[in-house]
Amino acid sequence: MRALAVSVWIFINLVLVGMCGYIYLLWSQYWHYVERQHERMAGLISSGGGGGGAGGGSGSQIFYYRNNDPPSSSTTDPDVTAVSSRNHVKAYTWFKVVQHRNSRPRFPKTRVGKNETQCSEWSGNDKVSSRIIAYKSQLVVHLRRVLLEESSVFKANGEGNNPYNVRYAGPRSSYADKSVHDLVCSLRKKVGIIRTVSGLDEPFKGRGLRELFPRAPIFTAKYNTCAIVTNAGSLFGSGLGSFIDMHDMILRFNHAPTIGYEADVGTKTTLRIVNSQVVSKSSFNFMTSPLYQNVILLAWDPSNYSSTLEQWYQQPDFDLFTPYFEHRKLHPEQAFYLLDPHSQWMLWDYIQSLTPVRIRKNPPSSGFLGLALLLPHCLHVDLLEYVPSVRLTKRCHYWDVAEDSSCTFGVWHPLAAEKLLALALNVASDQSVFSDGYIRVPGYDTLQC
Repeated sequence: MRALAVSVWIFINLVLVGMCGYIYLLWSQYWHYVERQHERMAGLISSGGGGGGAGGGSGSQIFYYRNNDPPSSSTTDPDVTAVSSRNHVKAYTWFKVVQHRNSRPRFPKTRVGKNETQCSEWSGNDKVSSRIIAYKSQLVVHLRRVLLEESSVFKANGEGNNPYNVRYAGPRSSYADKSVHDLVCSLRKKVGIIRTVSGLDEPFKGRGLRELFPRAPIFTAKYNTCAIVTNAGSLFGSGLGSFIDMHDMILRFNHAPTIGYEADVGTKTTLRIVNSQVVSKSSFNFMTSPLYQNVILLAWDPSNYSSTLEQWYQQPDFDLFTPYFEHRKLHPEQAFYLLDPHSQWMLWDYIQSLTPVRIRKNPPSSGFLGLALLLPHCLHVDLLEYVPSVRLTKRCHYWDVAEDSSCTFGVWHPLAAEKLLALALNVASDQSVFSDGYIRVPGYDTLQC
Protein backbone atom coordinates (compact mmCIF):
# COMPACT_ATOMS: atom_id res chain seq x y z
CA MET A 1 0.00 0.00 0.00
CA ARG A 2 2.85 2.37 0.82
CA ALA A 3 4.40 1.78 -2.59
CA LEU A 4 1.04 2.48 -4.25
CA ALA A 5 0.63 5.72 -2.31
CA VAL A 6 4.13 6.87 -3.29
CA SER A 7 3.44 6.04 -6.93
CA VAL A 8 0.20 8.03 -6.89
CA TRP A 9 1.97 10.97 -5.23
CA ILE A 10 4.75 10.92 -7.83
CA PHE A 11 2.19 10.69 -10.65
CA ILE A 12 0.23 13.68 -9.33
CA ASN A 13 3.41 15.75 -9.01
CA LEU A 14 4.48 14.86 -12.54
CA VAL A 15 1.06 15.91 -13.84
CA LEU A 16 1.28 19.22 -11.95
CA VAL A 17 4.81 19.90 -13.21
CA GLY A 18 3.72 19.08 -16.75
CA MET A 19 0.73 21.39 -16.54
CA CYS A 20 2.87 24.22 -15.16
CA GLY A 21 5.39 23.71 -17.93
CA TYR A 22 2.68 23.77 -20.58
CA ILE A 23 1.13 26.95 -19.15
CA TYR A 24 4.56 28.61 -19.04
CA LEU A 25 5.17 27.66 -22.67
CA LEU A 26 1.83 29.17 -23.74
CA TRP A 27 2.47 32.31 -21.68
CA SER A 28 5.96 32.85 -23.11
CA GLN A 29 4.68 32.33 -26.66
CA TYR A 30 1.94 34.89 -26.03
CA TRP A 31 4.39 37.55 -24.87
CA HIS A 32 6.71 36.85 -27.80
CA TYR A 33 3.71 37.43 -30.03
CA VAL A 34 2.86 40.68 -28.20
CA GLU A 35 6.44 41.94 -28.66
CA ARG A 36 6.33 41.15 -32.37
CA GLN A 37 3.00 42.97 -32.67
CA HIS A 38 4.44 45.99 -30.87
CA GLU A 39 7.38 46.05 -33.28
CA ARG A 40 5.08 45.81 -36.30
CA MET A 41 2.30 48.14 -35.27
CA ALA A 42 3.81 50.38 -32.64
CA GLY A 43 3.63 54.08 -32.92
CA LEU A 44 0.84 54.65 -35.43
CA ILE A 45 0.26 57.99 -33.77
CA SER A 46 0.89 60.74 -36.30
CA SER A 47 -1.83 63.39 -36.26
CA GLY A 48 -4.25 64.68 -38.86
CA GLY A 49 -7.44 62.74 -38.41
CA GLY A 50 -8.95 65.13 -35.93
CA GLY A 51 -12.67 64.93 -35.68
CA GLY A 52 -13.71 68.47 -36.39
CA GLY A 53 -12.73 70.71 -33.53
CA ALA A 54 -11.93 70.95 -29.86
CA GLY A 55 -14.20 72.31 -27.23
CA GLY A 56 -13.73 74.11 -23.96
CA GLY A 57 -13.25 72.11 -20.83
CA SER A 58 -10.97 71.26 -17.97
CA GLY A 59 -10.66 67.53 -18.52
CA SER A 60 -7.46 65.56 -18.21
CA GLN A 61 -5.25 65.41 -21.24
CA ILE A 62 -3.31 62.48 -22.66
CA PHE A 63 -0.41 62.78 -25.05
CA TYR A 64 1.82 60.14 -26.65
CA TYR A 65 5.56 60.57 -26.29
CA ARG A 66 8.41 58.64 -27.86
CA ASN A 67 10.72 56.43 -25.82
CA ASN A 68 8.43 56.73 -22.77
CA ASP A 69 9.91 60.13 -21.84
CA PRO A 70 7.78 63.27 -21.92
CA PRO A 71 9.52 66.38 -23.21
CA SER A 72 10.58 69.23 -20.98
CA SER A 73 7.98 71.64 -19.63
CA SER A 74 8.81 74.12 -22.37
CA THR A 75 7.72 71.71 -25.09
CA THR A 76 4.17 72.19 -26.37
CA ASP A 77 3.85 69.47 -28.99
CA PRO A 78 4.79 65.81 -28.60
CA ASP A 79 7.55 64.41 -30.75
CA VAL A 80 5.90 62.04 -33.19
CA THR A 81 6.74 59.97 -36.22
CA ALA A 82 4.65 60.28 -39.36
CA VAL A 83 4.06 59.19 -42.88
CA SER A 84 6.71 61.06 -44.85
CA SER A 85 7.23 59.18 -48.09
CA ARG A 86 5.18 59.33 -51.27
CA ASN A 87 5.52 55.59 -51.79
CA HIS A 88 5.39 53.90 -48.43
CA VAL A 89 4.54 54.23 -44.76
CA LYS A 90 7.66 54.40 -42.63
CA ALA A 91 8.19 52.19 -39.61
CA TYR A 92 6.52 53.50 -36.49
CA THR A 93 7.70 53.82 -32.91
CA TRP A 94 5.64 53.22 -29.81
CA PHE A 95 4.38 56.06 -27.65
CA LYS A 96 3.47 55.84 -24.02
CA VAL A 97 0.38 57.42 -22.47
CA VAL A 98 1.29 60.31 -20.19
CA GLN A 99 -1.48 62.16 -18.44
CA HIS A 100 -1.66 65.93 -17.99
CA ARG A 101 -4.19 67.18 -15.47
CA ASN A 102 -6.35 70.29 -15.65
CA SER A 103 -5.82 70.76 -19.35
CA ARG A 104 -8.13 72.41 -21.85
CA PRO A 105 -8.47 71.85 -25.55
CA ARG A 106 -6.61 74.49 -27.44
CA PHE A 107 -6.12 75.93 -30.91
CA PRO A 108 -2.61 76.39 -32.25
CA LYS A 109 -1.75 79.70 -33.83
CA THR A 110 -2.65 79.84 -37.49
CA ARG A 111 0.38 79.31 -39.69
CA VAL A 112 0.27 78.67 -43.38
CA GLY A 113 2.70 76.31 -45.03
CA LYS A 114 2.27 75.01 -48.55
CA ASN A 115 5.60 73.31 -49.19
CA GLU A 116 5.03 70.15 -47.21
CA THR A 117 5.78 66.83 -48.88
CA GLN A 118 2.68 64.70 -49.25
CA CYS A 119 2.43 60.94 -49.23
CA SER A 120 0.36 58.02 -50.36
CA GLU A 121 0.27 58.29 -54.13
CA TRP A 122 -0.07 54.58 -54.77
CA SER A 123 0.20 52.99 -58.18
CA GLY A 124 -1.22 49.60 -59.14
CA ASN A 125 -4.44 48.10 -57.82
CA ASP A 126 -2.71 45.15 -56.16
CA LYS A 127 -0.34 47.42 -54.27
CA VAL A 128 -3.22 49.66 -53.25
CA SER A 129 -5.24 46.73 -51.99
CA SER A 130 -2.45 45.10 -49.97
CA ARG A 131 -1.21 48.34 -48.47
CA ILE A 132 -4.69 49.51 -47.58
CA ILE A 133 -5.39 46.21 -45.86
CA ALA A 134 -2.15 46.45 -43.89
CA TYR A 135 -2.80 50.10 -43.00
CA LYS A 136 -6.35 49.41 -41.89
CA SER A 137 -5.20 46.55 -39.69
CA GLN A 138 -2.54 48.68 -38.02
CA LEU A 139 -4.89 51.63 -37.53
CA VAL A 140 -7.66 49.56 -35.93
CA VAL A 141 -5.19 47.79 -33.65
CA HIS A 142 -3.77 51.09 -32.55
CA LEU A 143 -7.14 52.74 -31.96
CA ARG A 144 -8.06 49.80 -29.74
CA ARG A 145 -4.74 50.05 -27.93
CA VAL A 146 -5.21 53.79 -27.29
CA LEU A 147 -8.74 53.11 -26.04
CA LEU A 148 -7.47 50.48 -23.59
CA GLU A 149 -4.59 52.68 -22.42
CA GLU A 150 -6.95 55.57 -21.79
CA SER A 151 -9.43 53.36 -20.00
CA SER A 152 -6.70 52.08 -17.68
CA VAL A 153 -5.59 55.61 -16.85
CA PHE A 154 -9.14 56.78 -16.19
CA LYS A 155 -9.91 53.73 -14.05
CA ALA A 156 -6.77 54.28 -11.97
CA ASN A 157 -7.37 57.98 -11.40
CA GLY A 158 -11.11 57.77 -10.81
CA GLU A 159 -12.89 61.07 -10.26
CA GLY A 160 -9.78 63.04 -11.23
CA ASN A 161 -10.83 62.35 -14.82
CA ASN A 162 -14.46 63.34 -14.41
CA PRO A 163 -14.64 67.15 -14.69
CA TYR A 164 -18.30 67.09 -15.78
CA ASN A 165 -19.46 64.78 -13.00
CA VAL A 166 -20.61 62.06 -15.39
CA ARG A 167 -22.74 59.39 -13.70
CA TYR A 168 -23.34 56.75 -16.34
CA ALA A 169 -25.37 53.74 -15.21
CA GLY A 170 -26.14 52.15 -18.57
CA PRO A 171 -24.65 49.12 -20.33
CA ARG A 172 -21.17 48.83 -21.82
CA SER A 173 -21.54 46.40 -24.70
CA SER A 174 -19.77 46.18 -28.07
CA TYR A 175 -20.59 47.40 -31.56
CA ALA A 176 -18.70 44.43 -33.06
CA ASP A 177 -21.63 42.04 -33.34
CA LYS A 178 -24.13 44.64 -34.60
CA SER A 179 -25.04 45.56 -38.17
CA VAL A 180 -24.88 49.06 -39.65
CA HIS A 181 -28.69 49.11 -39.61
CA ASP A 182 -28.79 48.24 -35.92
CA LEU A 183 -26.13 50.80 -34.98
CA VAL A 184 -27.62 53.68 -36.96
CA CYS A 185 -31.18 52.97 -35.84
CA SER A 186 -29.96 52.65 -32.26
CA LEU A 187 -28.50 56.14 -32.60
CA ARG A 188 -31.89 57.41 -33.71
CA LYS A 189 -33.62 55.67 -30.83
CA LYS A 190 -31.21 56.79 -28.09
CA VAL A 191 -30.38 60.30 -29.31
CA GLY A 192 -33.01 61.20 -31.89
CA ILE A 193 -33.01 64.71 -33.31
CA ILE A 194 -30.15 66.80 -31.90
CA ARG A 195 -31.91 69.54 -29.95
CA THR A 196 -31.16 73.26 -29.97
CA VAL A 197 -32.12 75.68 -27.22
CA SER A 198 -35.52 77.32 -27.65
CA GLY A 199 -36.71 80.73 -26.54
CA LEU A 200 -39.43 78.88 -24.60
CA ASP A 201 -36.81 77.14 -22.45
CA GLU A 202 -36.04 78.39 -18.99
CA PRO A 203 -34.11 80.33 -17.89
CA PHE A 204 -34.28 82.25 -21.18
CA LYS A 205 -38.03 82.79 -21.40
CA GLY A 206 -38.23 84.15 -17.86
CA ARG A 207 -35.42 86.59 -18.54
CA GLY A 208 -37.14 88.10 -21.55
CA LEU A 209 -34.73 86.52 -24.05
CA ARG A 210 -37.32 84.55 -25.97
CA GLU A 211 -37.25 86.76 -29.08
CA LEU A 212 -33.48 86.40 -29.48
CA PHE A 213 -33.72 82.71 -30.38
CA PRO A 214 -34.61 81.55 -33.91
CA ARG A 215 -38.12 80.16 -34.17
CA ALA A 216 -37.55 77.99 -37.25
CA PRO A 217 -35.79 74.62 -36.85
CA ILE A 218 -32.16 74.40 -37.87
CA PHE A 219 -33.09 72.36 -40.97
CA THR A 220 -36.25 72.80 -42.98
CA ALA A 221 -35.27 70.59 -45.94
CA LYS A 222 -33.97 67.12 -46.70
CA TYR A 223 -30.67 66.54 -48.51
CA ASN A 224 -29.50 63.70 -50.70
CA THR A 225 -25.78 64.00 -49.98
CA CYS A 226 -24.10 65.67 -47.02
CA ALA A 227 -20.40 66.17 -46.32
CA ILE A 228 -18.71 66.74 -42.97
CA VAL A 229 -15.33 68.34 -43.58
CA THR A 230 -13.08 67.83 -40.59
CA ASN A 231 -10.09 70.00 -39.76
CA ALA A 232 -7.68 67.09 -40.23
CA GLY A 233 -4.14 67.77 -41.39
CA SER A 234 -4.45 64.86 -43.80
CA LEU A 235 -6.80 66.95 -45.95
CA PHE A 236 -3.82 69.07 -46.95
CA GLY A 237 -2.84 68.01 -50.47
CA SER A 238 -5.78 65.59 -50.71
CA GLY A 239 -7.38 67.13 -53.81
CA LEU A 240 -10.83 66.40 -52.37
CA GLY A 241 -12.26 69.87 -52.98
CA SER A 242 -14.31 68.99 -56.06
CA PHE A 243 -15.70 65.86 -54.39
CA ILE A 244 -16.71 67.87 -51.32
CA ASP A 245 -18.42 70.60 -53.36
CA MET A 246 -20.54 67.98 -55.16
CA HIS A 247 -22.52 67.44 -51.94
CA ASP A 248 -25.86 69.15 -51.37
CA MET A 249 -25.02 70.19 -47.83
CA ILE A 250 -21.55 70.85 -46.36
CA LEU A 251 -20.69 71.13 -42.67
CA ARG A 252 -17.45 72.70 -41.38
CA PHE A 253 -16.07 73.44 -37.93
CA ASN A 254 -14.81 76.38 -35.92
CA HIS A 255 -12.40 78.69 -37.78
CA ALA A 256 -11.42 76.26 -40.54
CA PRO A 257 -10.76 78.31 -43.73
CA THR A 258 -11.57 77.49 -47.34
CA ILE A 259 -9.79 80.38 -49.10
CA GLY A 260 -6.38 79.17 -50.19
CA TYR A 261 -7.34 75.52 -49.69
CA GLU A 262 -10.15 75.15 -52.23
CA ALA A 263 -8.49 72.26 -54.09
CA ASP A 264 -8.38 70.22 -50.87
CA VAL A 265 -11.51 71.22 -48.93
CA GLY A 266 -13.84 72.87 -51.46
CA THR A 267 -15.52 76.25 -51.38
CA LYS A 268 -19.11 75.75 -50.19
CA THR A 269 -20.34 75.90 -46.60
CA THR A 270 -23.91 75.33 -45.45
CA LEU A 271 -23.43 75.00 -41.71
CA ARG A 272 -20.58 75.74 -39.33
CA ILE A 273 -20.41 74.27 -35.83
CA VAL A 274 -18.40 76.46 -33.46
CA ASN A 275 -17.44 75.87 -29.87
CA SER A 276 -17.66 78.42 -27.08
CA GLN A 277 -13.98 79.32 -27.31
CA VAL A 278 -14.38 80.46 -30.91
CA VAL A 279 -17.49 82.45 -30.01
CA SER A 280 -16.08 84.08 -26.88
CA LYS A 281 -12.37 84.70 -27.54
CA SER A 282 -11.48 87.90 -29.40
CA SER A 283 -8.65 86.21 -31.30
CA PHE A 284 -11.21 84.42 -33.50
CA ASN A 285 -13.00 87.64 -34.55
CA PHE A 286 -16.32 85.87 -34.36
CA MET A 287 -18.41 89.03 -34.67
CA THR A 288 -16.70 90.32 -37.82
CA SER A 289 -15.00 87.45 -39.67
CA PRO A 290 -16.62 86.45 -42.99
CA LEU A 291 -16.12 82.80 -41.97
CA TYR A 292 -19.21 83.07 -39.77
CA GLN A 293 -21.42 85.04 -42.16
CA ASN A 294 -23.99 83.82 -44.70
CA VAL A 295 -24.04 80.32 -43.17
CA ILE A 296 -26.08 78.51 -40.54
CA LEU A 297 -24.28 78.60 -37.18
CA LEU A 298 -24.54 76.16 -34.28
CA ALA A 299 -22.59 76.96 -31.11
CA TRP A 300 -21.95 74.57 -28.24
CA ASP A 301 -20.53 74.66 -24.75
CA PRO A 302 -20.39 71.67 -22.38
CA SER A 303 -22.45 71.51 -19.22
CA ASN A 304 -22.16 69.08 -16.36
CA TYR A 305 -23.67 65.69 -17.13
CA SER A 306 -26.86 66.29 -15.11
CA SER A 307 -27.01 70.11 -15.09
CA THR A 308 -30.19 71.98 -15.87
CA LEU A 309 -30.18 74.74 -18.49
CA GLU A 310 -30.35 77.23 -15.62
CA GLN A 311 -27.20 75.79 -14.05
CA TRP A 312 -25.45 75.78 -17.43
CA TYR A 313 -26.50 79.39 -18.06
CA GLN A 314 -25.09 80.43 -14.69
CA GLN A 315 -21.78 78.61 -15.14
CA PRO A 316 -20.74 77.84 -18.74
CA ASP A 317 -17.22 76.66 -19.52
CA PHE A 318 -16.71 79.83 -21.57
CA ASP A 319 -18.94 82.89 -21.80
CA LEU A 320 -21.01 81.69 -24.72
CA PHE A 321 -24.17 83.65 -23.96
CA THR A 322 -22.96 87.26 -24.05
CA PRO A 323 -21.56 87.10 -27.61
CA TYR A 324 -24.46 84.90 -28.73
CA PHE A 325 -27.12 87.42 -27.73
CA GLU A 326 -25.03 90.29 -29.07
CA HIS A 327 -24.70 88.53 -32.42
CA ARG A 328 -28.43 87.79 -32.54
CA LYS A 329 -29.22 91.48 -31.97
CA LEU A 330 -26.82 92.57 -34.72
CA HIS A 331 -27.82 89.84 -37.20
CA PRO A 332 -31.36 88.71 -36.37
CA GLU A 333 -31.82 87.37 -39.91
CA GLN A 334 -28.98 84.86 -39.64
CA ALA A 335 -29.82 81.34 -38.52
CA PHE A 336 -27.73 80.99 -35.34
CA TYR A 337 -28.53 78.29 -32.79
CA LEU A 338 -27.30 77.10 -29.40
CA LEU A 339 -26.92 73.37 -28.88
CA ASP A 340 -28.79 71.94 -25.92
CA PRO A 341 -25.93 70.31 -23.96
CA HIS A 342 -28.18 67.44 -22.94
CA SER A 343 -28.00 66.21 -26.55
CA GLN A 344 -24.22 66.01 -26.25
CA TRP A 345 -24.45 63.80 -23.20
CA MET A 346 -27.09 61.60 -24.81
CA LEU A 347 -24.62 61.14 -27.67
CA TRP A 348 -21.86 60.33 -25.16
CA ASP A 349 -24.16 57.73 -23.57
CA TYR A 350 -24.67 56.15 -27.00
CA ILE A 351 -20.90 55.85 -27.58
CA GLN A 352 -20.27 54.45 -24.11
CA SER A 353 -23.13 51.95 -24.44
CA LEU A 354 -21.38 50.44 -27.48
CA THR A 355 -17.85 50.49 -26.03
CA PRO A 356 -16.94 47.67 -23.61
CA VAL A 357 -14.40 49.76 -21.66
CA ARG A 358 -14.57 53.19 -20.04
CA ILE A 359 -14.24 56.16 -22.39
CA ARG A 360 -13.26 59.75 -21.65
CA LYS A 361 -15.89 61.51 -19.58
CA ASN A 362 -15.85 64.55 -21.83
CA PRO A 363 -18.37 65.42 -24.56
CA PRO A 364 -18.02 63.82 -28.01
CA SER A 365 -16.12 65.66 -30.73
CA SER A 366 -17.77 68.12 -33.08
CA GLY A 367 -17.27 65.56 -35.85
CA PHE A 368 -19.42 62.92 -34.16
CA LEU A 369 -21.91 65.60 -33.11
CA GLY A 370 -22.14 66.70 -36.75
CA LEU A 371 -22.88 63.14 -37.82
CA ALA A 372 -25.74 62.78 -35.34
CA LEU A 373 -27.05 66.20 -36.37
CA LEU A 374 -27.19 65.37 -40.10
CA LEU A 375 -28.39 61.76 -40.15
CA PRO A 376 -32.09 62.68 -39.76
CA HIS A 377 -31.86 65.06 -42.73
CA CYS A 378 -29.54 63.35 -45.26
CA LEU A 379 -29.81 60.17 -47.31
CA HIS A 380 -26.14 59.62 -46.56
CA VAL A 381 -23.36 61.49 -44.80
CA ASP A 382 -19.70 61.47 -45.89
CA LEU A 383 -17.14 62.29 -43.17
CA LEU A 384 -13.88 63.51 -44.72
CA GLU A 385 -10.69 62.31 -42.99
CA TYR A 386 -12.53 61.66 -39.73
CA VAL A 387 -10.96 58.22 -39.77
CA PRO A 388 -7.41 59.00 -40.98
CA SER A 389 -6.54 57.71 -44.44
CA VAL A 390 -3.11 56.73 -45.72
CA ARG A 391 -2.44 60.47 -46.01
CA LEU A 392 -1.92 60.40 -42.24
CA THR A 393 0.38 63.28 -41.38
CA LYS A 394 1.86 65.09 -38.40
CA ARG A 395 -0.31 68.11 -39.09
CA CYS A 396 -3.05 68.82 -36.59
CA HIS A 397 -5.03 71.04 -39.00
CA TYR A 398 -4.89 71.25 -42.78
CA TRP A 399 -4.24 75.01 -42.69
CA ASP A 400 -1.63 74.93 -39.94
CA VAL A 401 1.88 73.48 -39.86
CA ALA A 402 1.65 72.83 -36.10
CA GLU A 403 2.08 69.14 -35.25
CA ASP A 404 0.22 67.29 -32.50
CA SER A 405 -0.58 63.58 -32.47
CA SER A 406 -3.45 64.05 -30.02
CA CYS A 407 -5.55 65.64 -32.77
CA THR A 408 -5.97 62.19 -34.31
CA PHE A 409 -6.13 59.85 -31.34
CA GLY A 410 -7.59 62.02 -28.63
CA VAL A 411 -6.60 64.75 -26.23
CA TRP A 412 -9.98 65.73 -24.80
CA HIS A 413 -12.83 64.07 -26.70
CA PRO A 414 -13.22 60.24 -26.66
CA LEU A 415 -11.81 60.10 -30.20
CA ALA A 416 -10.49 56.54 -30.24
CA ALA A 417 -13.89 55.17 -29.22
CA GLU A 418 -15.68 57.47 -31.68
CA LYS A 419 -13.55 56.43 -34.64
CA LEU A 420 -13.85 52.72 -33.97
CA LEU A 421 -17.61 53.16 -33.79
CA ALA A 422 -17.59 55.32 -36.94
CA LEU A 423 -15.87 52.49 -38.83
CA ALA A 424 -18.65 50.16 -37.69
CA LEU A 425 -21.24 52.65 -39.00
CA ASN A 426 -19.50 52.93 -42.38
CA VAL A 427 -20.87 51.41 -45.60
CA ALA A 428 -18.14 52.66 -47.96
CA SER A 429 -15.34 50.41 -49.23
CA ASP A 430 -11.90 50.23 -47.65
CA GLN A 431 -10.60 51.96 -50.77
CA SER A 432 -12.93 54.90 -50.10
CA VAL A 433 -12.07 55.09 -46.41
CA PHE A 434 -8.32 54.56 -46.35
CA SER A 435 -7.28 55.77 -49.79
CA ASP A 436 -9.89 58.35 -50.85
CA GLY A 437 -10.39 59.59 -47.31
CA TYR A 438 -14.06 59.37 -46.33
CA ILE A 439 -16.46 57.11 -44.50
CA ARG A 440 -20.13 57.01 -45.51
CA VAL A 441 -22.99 56.57 -43.05
CA PRO A 442 -26.56 56.02 -44.32
CA GLY A 443 -29.24 58.36 -43.01
CA TYR A 444 -32.21 57.33 -40.93
CA ASP A 445 -34.60 57.54 -43.87
CA THR A 446 -32.30 55.43 -46.05
CA LEU A 447 -32.36 52.59 -43.53
CA GLN A 448 -36.04 53.16 -42.70
CA CYS A 449 -35.26 53.29 -38.99
